[in-house]
Amino acid sequence: MSRFGGTALILAAAVLLAGCGPRIGVVDTQRVLNESVKALEYQKQLDDREKQMVAELTVLNGQVSAAELNARRASLMTELTQLRGDLENQLNQQLHDAAAKVARQDGLRLVIVKSSSVLGGRDVTQQVIDLLK
Repeated sequence: MSRFGGTALILAAAVLLAGCGPRIGVVDTQRVLNESVKALEYQKQLDDREKQMVAELTVLNGQVSAAELNARRASLMTELTQLRGDLENQLNQQLHDAAAKVARQDGLRLVIVKSSSVLGGRDVTQQVIDLLK
């Protein structure tokens, strides 16, 4: 999301200069990750799968050769990385959809990520978190 920071700042400045005032929303994505039900649910899925993988490797330890164990470990790490990426993509899309919904409901012209916000704006993070249930 931060790759859009420069563009968001330029758009925010244009909106402010056009006299549209505080029609800018700001979302604190770190807070969304820490507090939203959906993000916490996805993190739990990752944690649970990782625990299953550790248990599987523990059972295999001593039953298969070191090469087989290393191959299985590499396969599981690839799976976990893929799962993490899939869940991040899902959450990013849901966050985008929730932010767009808040923008429509509140008549906001722009919603930007808090870390790139230096011009102010109204914090809509809680509304986005509420929509990510």
